[in-house]
Formats: sequence, C-alpha cells, structure tokens
Amino acid sequence: MEFIEHEGRRFVLIPERTWKDIKGGIQRLLAETGNDSGMASSFAPPLLVQAAIAAGSSELRAWRRFRGLPSAQLAKRVGVTRAYISMIETGRRRPAAHLLQRLAHELDIPVCALATNHGDR
Repeated sequence: MEFIEHEGRRFVLIPERTWKDIKGGIQRLLAETGNDSGMASSFAPPLLVQAAIAAGSSELRAWRRFRGLPSAQLAKRVGVTRAYISMIETGRRRPAAHLLQRLAHELDIPVCALATNHGDR
C-alpha cells in the first residue's frame, strides 16, 4: 500500500480492482440495508465528526467519540471485544456487513456513515 500527500492531505493508493471491489461492497451493503445512493449522498455528518475524520480518525472512532461511547461499551453492545473495535478503528480488520449494521444502529447513524473507509488510516 502506498501513500501520497497532496495539498496537506494524505491519500492511500490502491489498485483499481481493489477500489472496484470496495465500491461494489459498499453498494451491496447499502442495498441490503435499504439505503440507496440518494440517502448516502444526502447524509452529512456533524462538523465535529467531519473534522475528526479529516484529522485522521476513522469514521467509527469519530462517531463513537462524538457519541461519548467508550470502545468497551460499544463492543459489548454489538457483541465483539474492545480489541476488535480497536482493530476496526485502526484498519487492521474490516467488519462484516452485519456488524456494520449493528455498529450504525448503536451509534444512531446510517450505515453509509461507516461504510466509506471505516478505519483505513
């Protein structure tokens, strides 16, 4: 995996095929949860969440902190370990669709708020 810097922001370079797989997975996930692309594009996170993500936080971590929810408590609510939440937040694990749905439910956000890069930083 390569990183590039552009205008003060860090980007990850991935093969085009990988991007297409990710994009297809997100589209399937949104379709499974009843969120069409219209909802995904109309949803805007609060500025504090956007700022945290722009500063390098994963979506999951930004939302969890915004909601004031400790990782251990979120983990217990969704049926995983705190360590697993940490691995998702740091990009070492990709959550399955059903776990993304449970996380979004507990954080009271649409799945699309977590499905874009959930911990790729």
